[in-house]
Amino acid sequence: MTDAPPATAVTKKTAANGLRVICERIPTVRSVAAGVWCRAGVADEPPGLNGISHLIEHMFFKGTTRRTAAQIAAEIDGVGGALDAFTEKENISFFAHVLYEHLPLALDLLSDILLNSTFPPEEFAKEKNVVAEEIRLYEDSPDEKIHDLIIGLVLPGQAIGMPILGSFDTLAAVDREDGVAYRDETFTADRIVVAAAGFVEPEEFIAEVEKYFGAVPGSRRPADRAPSFPPAPPAAYVKDTEQTHFCLGVPGLPYGHPDRYALATLTAVFGGNASSRLFQKVREERGLAYSVYAYSRGFHETGALVAYAGTNPAAAVETRDIILKQYDELATCGIDAEELSRTREYLKGTLMLSLESTAARMGRNVRHEVYMGRHVSLEETLAGVDAVTVDDVLRLAGELFTRKPAIVAIGPNAEDVVNL
Repeated sequence: MTDAPPATAVTKKTAANGLRVICERIPTVRSVAAGVWCRAGVADEPPGLNGISHLIEHMFFKGTTRRTAAQIAAEIDGVGGALDAFTEKENISFFAHVLYEHLPLALDLLSDILLNSTFPPEEFAKEKNVVAEEIRLYEDSPDEKIHDLIIGLVLPGQAIGMPILGSFDTLAAVDREDGVAYRDETFTADRIVVAAAGFVEPEEFIAEVEKYFGAVPGSRRPADRAPSFPPAPPAAYVKDTEQTHFCLGVPGLPYGHPDRYALATLTAVFGGNASSRLFQKVREERGLAYSVYAYSRGFHETGALVAYAGTNPAAAVETRDIILKQYDELATCGIDAEELSRTREYLKGTLMLSLESTAARMGRNVRHEVYMGRHVSLEETLAGVDAVTVDDVLRLAGELFTRKPAIVAIGPNAEDVVNL
């Protein structure tokens, strides 16, 4: 048996302007993943401008005072690297993955995008059309759209339930001035984490970040912004699709909740893998669905636990009832020792395998900082998983699964599926 890989350490520093810097040195790789994470997303959007976070994420790549969009692409391609971005419910991020010797270029590109993007008017109008096509694709993808809908039903009246892409109406309402104002008030040092993981010296990385990102301004966010309170979406969407897609969901736990390890265990047993109850009962024993699973989402102040299935419309109600039966069985009987042991090893194994990616390591470190304000070591996580008992899972299942679930369906018989 070979020796264990060298231990890594996570270094954190707060720069003079308030920006937080997180770095993990991984001596066994020769690449670096570096990124800029801003606490912003649909939960922070101005009323009536749902989708603006996602739109400006696109605009960051449309040219700066120093580079055209084509030059940004050419420079990262010229070193064999990757540059990308994403928008979540509560975060916007853009990041690079490069060989370690090209980290200064990555930081130069990321800081240029953050500080010097010009949001050219002609590109802004063009990108609104691109996002409109993305919304059309989303509308034609019920297996994707339904996951936004269920969050809106599980957490009614909360801005976090709004779709990341926005709608055709809100997209039409956004103009360039809105985008620039939202960027300027949102991408401030007090809301930003710059992170890296890979073959990098923490002190050198921190010094480079302070050099490239020292001009990021402090807070400009207005204190009196009114929150958005969207109406809950409809539950049934009758549509001529080959499958009926549906989700059942209940309120879950915030990201850093003390019961997060028990929740991860419960979710995995419920529908997190091929040995889970939903996969075995719905797919393996009855052959009712190809895709059936469960997942949990944790946010700053709330969360959701969701089950999804896509089935032949004729089997949708039966499939829904099987899922509901598992709600009841988990809430009243919990799990047995064998399920707990298997699930512990599954959770630890999937975590360890995921951390072979520098991007995953960076993302994990940033999420801990953003949601918990501290680094959670791998050892602490593994110990937390090992500490979960069958009684913990039974208690949590009783708290979550005795509530009447929200349900949303898309398909020919959507109304039958949501009628509990």
